[in-house]
Amino acid sequence: MKYARIASASSLVLTLALAGCGSSTAPAPMDPLTGAWTNATCFGSTSMAPDISSCSVTLTFTSSLDLSLTAAWLSRPATASYPGCTTTKRVTGQRWSTRVVRGMDVFTVTGTGTSTVERTGCVNATDDLGATPVTDISIDSGDIGYLLSNNELTVLSSNVAGTYQ
Repeated sequence: MKYARIASASSLVLTLALAGCGSSTAPAPMDPLTGAWTNATCFGSTSMAPDISSCSVTLTFTSSLDLSLTAAWLSRPATASYPGCTTTKRVTGQRWSTRVVRGMDVFTVTGTGTSTVERTGCVNATDDLGATPVTDISIDSGDIGYLLSNNELTVLSSNVAGTYQ
């Protein structure tokens, strides 16, 4: 009987110790930036070229802190250059984190990304192009200021500046 009480007391102490140490198995909360944020702009330009029908830019922040950029251009079906093609440029391989600098929210981009271009759905099948390395698109490294409000992300600086939803 004496040993049974000692074993019970030991179990109780262990249970209370684990509870007090925050050994919860609940997942950590997601950062509000986590997810895909898109706008309808043409990356690297303030206006849409006459032979382009539509554009989009998507920034994707993953919960594993990977950051990617996807920029797409859909050319008009009868344009002289790559008719009907969806040209997609991607930047992958960079990391992100958030912090506050002098009272402003920033996400910090680290690493150098890998960039590719691909063309699909072209009127002329010979214009299609598999993923090919390029150097004319990137995500600036460093601290980038942002505002997040009402499910809208506004990137205040860098080459990805703009408003995303």
